[in-house]
Amino acid sequence: MYPDAIVFVVSAPNLSQRRLEQLQRDTASASSVPSMLIRLEGTETSLPDALDALCDAGHSRLLVQPLGIPFTESLLAWLPGAIASWRRARGDDAVDIRVGREPGTDPDHLAEAVEWTLAHAGEARPTEGVKPSLGKPGWQNPPDFTHHLLVCTGPRCHYRDAASLLHVLKQETNRQGISNQCLTARTGCLFPCNQGPMVALYPRGEWYRLPDTEAVQRFVGDVLVAGRTLPDLLIHTAKAAHSPSTPLKDKP
Repeated sequence: MYPDAIVFVVSAPNLSQRRLEQLQRDTASASSVPSMLIRLEGTETSLPDALDALCDAGHSRLLVQPLGIPFTESLLAWLPGAIASWRRARGDDAVDIRVGREPGTDPDHLAEAVEWTLAHAGEARPTEGVKPSLGKPGWQNPPDFTHHLLVCTGPRCHYRDAASLLHVLKQETNRQGISNQCLTARTGCLFPCNQGPMVALYPRGEWYRLPDTEAVQRFVGDVLVAGRTLPDLLIHTAKAAHSPSTPLKDKP
């Protein structure tokens, strides 16, 4: 099969937006067929969105190609099932989608990377004369907030539209006037993947599934503003949520 479009997927939660956009431009310019590069974490285009966009553009032979040295093993195992789930939801049997071989552990690929490294060693940046620094002044002081919102943007929640959840949650806390009381942070996998998209609320220790805008509005208004609990959205309560001083085990 020769693909008529490629989706390159990377697992790089700490990659900056600037660097991601540069990789996307470089990949698109180097490919002889239409291509997209997406990150499986974060707040950008999700895998279903990328597949939908290419199919809607008329492509029917898609290659999903992992990139990385090495690519995450758990995600390599997860990708085929995730794509099969997208196919079932879309109901389009005419689309042929395959998952490419991981290049990162191929001996030829690694040898090529080593050869490139040696060829460009003269361009390496020196560290002599660089000012020692491990962080900006003031970064030792935690922000003053009431609620800590941990939004899971791991690959599986990202597949379930966690990218939108992060944006909508910030917009809603701002609309209801409590954004300065909320420290909203995106995280990697929090493990209850099949119940995503989700947010963990601390110090209350409550975890909520927020599948749409209405759920976010209720969560902000009822839980954060009014201090109530929403049992229909609540998926977990941490064991020590209401007794934070309780030791995890008795000391000898």
